[in-house]
Amino acid sequence: MLGRQQIAGIPTAISELFKNAHDAYARNVEVDYFREDDLLVIRDDGLGMTRRDFEKRWLTLGTESKLGTSQGLPPPPRDPDQPKRPILGEKGIGRLAIAILGPQLFILTRARTKGIPDDRLVAAFVNWQLFELPGLDLDEIEIPIREFSATILPDGAAIKEMTAECLHVLDKLADRIDQDRLATIRRDLEEFDLDPRKLNADLGLPSLSGDGTGTHFFVRPMDRLIQEDMDEEESNKATNFEKHLLGFTNTMTPGRKSPPIVARFRDYPDEGASRELLGESAFFTPEEFLMVDHRIEGRFDEYGQFQGNVHVYQMEPDSYIVNWKDGIGRKTLCGPFDLSVAILQGERSATLVPPEDYARMNKKTDRLGGLYIYTDGIRVQPYGGADYDWLDIEKRRTLGAGYYYYSFRRMFGAIELTSSANRALNEKAGREGFSENLAYRQFRSILVNFFLQSAADFFREEGTRSDGWEQKRQELQEADEQRRHRARQVKAKKQDLEKSLGRFFSGLDEQVVEKETEKTLAAVKRNTDQVLRSKRDSKAKALALMRIERDGRGELQEIRKRSIIVKPRVGLSRKLKNQWFDYSQEFERLENEVLRPVELQIEEYVSTTAEKCDLPFHKFLRIDSAVRQKSKKALGTVRSLRKESDAAISEVAAIVQSTARDSFRTMNSAVEEVLSDLEHLKRERIGVDTLVEKRREFEQKIDNVCERECTRLLRIKEQFDELSKSWLDAGFDSIDIVASMEDELEILRDQRDIDLEMVQIGMAVSIVSHEFEKTVGALRDGFRRMSAWAHANPDLGDLYRNMRGAFDHLDGYLSMFTPFDRRLYGNKVKIHGSEIYKFIRDLFERRLERHSVALMSTDAFREATVLGYHSTFFSAFANLVDNSIFWLKDIKDRPREIILDASNGALVVRDNGSGVWAGDRSNIFLLRFSRKPSGRGMGLYISRAALNKDGWDLTLEDKKPSPGAAFRISRLEKSNAER
Repeated sequence: MLGRQQIAGIPTAISELFKNAHDAYARNVEVDYFREDDLLVIRDDGLGMTRRDFEKRWLTLGTESKLGTSQGLPPPPRDPDQPKRPILGEKGIGRLAIAILGPQLFILTRARTKGIPDDRLVAAFVNWQLFELPGLDLDEIEIPIREFSATILPDGAAIKEMTAECLHVLDKLADRIDQDRLATIRRDLEEFDLDPRKLNADLGLPSLSGDGTGTHFFVRPMDRLIQEDMDEEESNKATNFEKHLLGFTNTMTPGRKSPPIVARFRDYPDEGASRELLGESAFFTPEEFLMVDHRIEGRFDEYGQFQGNVHVYQMEPDSYIVNWKDGIGRKTLCGPFDLSVAILQGERSATLVPPEDYARMNKKTDRLGGLYIYTDGIRVQPYGGADYDWLDIEKRRTLGAGYYYYSFRRMFGAIELTSSANRALNEKAGREGFSENLAYRQFRSILVNFFLQSAADFFREEGTRSDGWEQKRQELQEADEQRRHRARQVKAKKQDLEKSLGRFFSGLDEQVVEKETEKTLAAVKRNTDQVLRSKRDSKAKALALMRIERDGRGELQEIRKRSIIVKPRVGLSRKLKNQWFDYSQEFERLENEVLRPVELQIEEYVSTTAEKCDLPFHKFLRIDSAVRQKSKKALGTVRSLRKESDAAISEVAAIVQSTARDSFRTMNSAVEEVLSDLEHLKRERIGVDTLVEKRREFEQKIDNVCERECTRLLRIKEQFDELSKSWLDAGFDSIDIVASMEDELEILRDQRDIDLEMVQIGMAVSIVSHEFEKTVGALRDGFRRMSAWAHANPDLGDLYRNMRGAFDHLDGYLSMFTPFDRRLYGNKVKIHGSEIYKFIRDLFERRLERHSVALMSTDAFREATVLGYHSTFFSAFANLVDNSIFWLKDIKDRPREIILDASNGALVVRDNGSGVWAGDRSNIFLLRFSRKPSGRGMGLYISRAALNKDGWDLTLEDKKPSPGAAFRISRLEKSNAER
C-alpha cells in the first residue's frame, strides 16, 4: 500500500530504484526488459547487502539509518574508493517501488565490505500478492531467504525450492483466502521460471560472479503497462517512460563532472537485438548545448543575484548581472545554485543551426525541452517537462510570445543544486517536486524574475542589450528569404529540366526520332514522285521540288528542335548532371547518325531526281532559299529576345529609380522632422544637460535613418557594379558564379550523405560479422549433435530435415560474409572464374529455381582468372546477379537467362531482361539511386567503389539491339587508377 500510494507509476518506480543504487555507491545500474519472457532484470554494481542488512534494512519499513541519527541501525556502509555521496532516499519506503513493477520478485545480492567482496550471496523471493490478502498479519507471511557460495550463482532448481516454500505457506493459509485469488497466486508461483546462472552468462556486466558485488532484482511477470509507457506514438510529446527516466543524470552541459552513476535501459522487443532507451544520445548532449543559437551560463549567489555570461547567436559572451527584485539584502533560504540554459530560435528563418540539425533539435526540444533540476548530479522529478510548467514560462508566452520570448519547447537546461548548499529545498515523499516552503518560493521567484528580466534586456526590440540579437535575426531572416526565393526558382528550373530529360529518354527508348525522320524522308520521296507524275511544266516542277526539299528540311528542324533541351544556369545534383551528360551524348549521336544523314538523303534524292528528269534545278537558288530561311528564323529569335531584354531593363530601372526616390524622400522627411523639433526646442527653457541629451537624440535619429537608407542604395549599387565588372573583366555574369557555387554545394551535400551512409554501413557490417561468428557457429554445432537423435527418432527426422534445409539455405547467404573481412584475408589471391560461378550458383540456387532463371557460364569465363580479394569480386558478382534475377522475374515472352562471360581480359555479367533505361545509364552507380520498389541503391555503388580501390572498374556496356543489360568488370587504366 505504501509503495503504490507513494509511487506514481512504473517509470517513477524505476527511477526510485536508480536512486537506491546511487545510495549503494553503484557506478552502473542497468535494466533489461525481455518482452517475450515477461521478465525485467535490474542490476547494479554497488556495495550490495549482507544477510543482516537485507533483513534489518531492506525488509524493514521506515528505517532511520540513512538519517545518520544516534538511534536505530548504524549508517549504511560507504565506498572508501569514491567521494562521499549524499543520500537520496530518506523515507525508507523507496525500496517498495519495486512492488509496482510486478507481483513476484527474486533478489540476489552480494556485499562488499572494506573493499573486499563477501564470499556469500544472499537470495530472497517475494510474492507481493500475499501482502494484499485481507485478514492476514505480517508474521504469517514467510519470505524465503537463502545464502549461496559466491563462486557459483544459483540455478533454476534453487529458485524452484524457494517458490515451493511460498507454495507451502499458501497451502497453510488456503482456507482464509478467496479461491480465485488463491488460484492466481498459485499459478504465478508455479510458473516462476528463472535461471540467474544462465542470465548472468548472457547479460555480462555488472555481474555478481568473480569479484562483482551489488544487488540484482528479477521481476516476473512484469506489469505490461511498461510497454505502453515505452511505445507511445506521439511524435511531438515525450512518452511517460522518457519523461521520468531520460536525463536521470546531467549529460547536457559542457564541462560537467562525470555523473556518479550511469543508468541504462535495454528493451528486447523480440528475440532480436535490443534497443538502448537511455543512452546519452537519446537525451541532450554537450555538443547540442553548444550548437544552439543562444546560451546562458552563470550562478545565483546566496542573495539571489545572478552573475554570468549570455551568448547571443554564438557571439562573444556578454557579462550579465541580474538582481532579485524581492531581495532586500538578506540571504535567501534556498541557497546559491548554478544555471545553464540553451535556447533554440523558434523561427527556422532566424537560426544559425543548419537545417538538418535544426529539424532534429526542434523535434527533440518539442519532446524533451525544459528546465531540469539536479541535486548532486541526480535529477529531481518532475522538473524538466513542458507539461510541468513550474516557472509559468509557457503560460506567460501565451500572453505574448514576442514579449516574454522564452518557451520550454525551444530551450533545455539544468539548474544544479547541492544537498549541502540547498538543504532547505526538501523533496516530497512521492517525488512530486519540492515542498512549497519559503525556500522553494524564493527559489522560484528568483528564476521567474531572471527570465522576465533577461527577456526584456536581450530579446525585445527595445531591450537595452538587444542590438546584437535584433540585427543578427534580421540578417538571418533576410538571408533565409533570399535562399528561399532562389530555391523556389532553382527548384522550378530543375523540375522542368528533369521532365524534359524524362521525355527525351522515353522517346529515345521508343526510337521516336528515328521513326519521325523515316516518315519525313518517305513523305519527301512520295511528294517528289507525285510532282514528277504531274502535268506541270519543267520550271513549275523544279520550283515544287525546291518547296518539297525546303519543307523536308523544315520538318527535320522541328524534329531537332523537339529534342533540344536548354540547360538552366543553376546548380545541378549529381543525378541530373549524369542525365545531362547522357543526354548530350545521345543528342550528338542522333544528330550524327540520324538527322544529318536523312537531311543528306533528302538533298541527294531531290537532286538525283531533278537530274534524271532534266529539270532546270538551279543550285544557287536552293542555297539562297535555305540560307535566307535560316537567317529569317535567327533574326526573329534575336529580335524577340532583344525586346524581352529591353523590357526587363526598363522594369529594373523603374524599380531602382523608385527605390532611390523613396530613400531620399524618407531621409528628407526625417531631417525636416528633426529640424521642426529643434525649432520647438528653442522656445523652451531647458538646462545644458537636457540640451546635450536632445542633441544626441536628434543626431541618433538622423544617423539611424541615414544608415538604413544608405544601406539600401549601396546594395543596389554593389549589385550593378558586380554585374558590370563580371561582364567587362571576366566575360560572364553573376548567374554563372551562383550556378558554379550551387554546383559545388550539391557535390558537397552528396558527398556528405555518402560518407555518412558508408560509415553506417561499415559499422553495421562489423556488428553483423561479429554476431554471425558466434550465432552461426553455435547453430552448426547444434545441428550436428541433433542429427544422431533425428536418425534414431523418425518423428524428429522430418522436423530436423526441414529445419536443416532452411538453415542451409540461410547459411548460403551468411557464407558471403566469411571472406569479407580483410583482416582474415590480407593478401590478394588468384580467383578462378569457375570458383566465382560455383559461389554464385550455390548462393542463388533456390531463387534461380523459383523464378525459372538459367545461370550459365562460358568456357572463357570458367577459365579466366583475376588477382584480387574474394570480398571484392564475390560481392560484386553477387550484387549483379541479384539485380539480374529481380529484373528477369517478370519477363514473359522469352526464356530468362543470365550469362557469365569473359572477353579481352574483362569479366561480363549479361542478362536478357528489360535492360537499363537510357536516362539511368550513368545514375545507376550513384549511392541511393534505385528503380527497385524497395531498393536502397547501395549495391552497384559499393561494388564499383570496392573494385576501383583494387584497380578494377565496373561499367555498363553500350546499349545494343538485343534485350537486357551487360555489366563489365575490367582493369582500370593506370591514370584512372592513380586518380
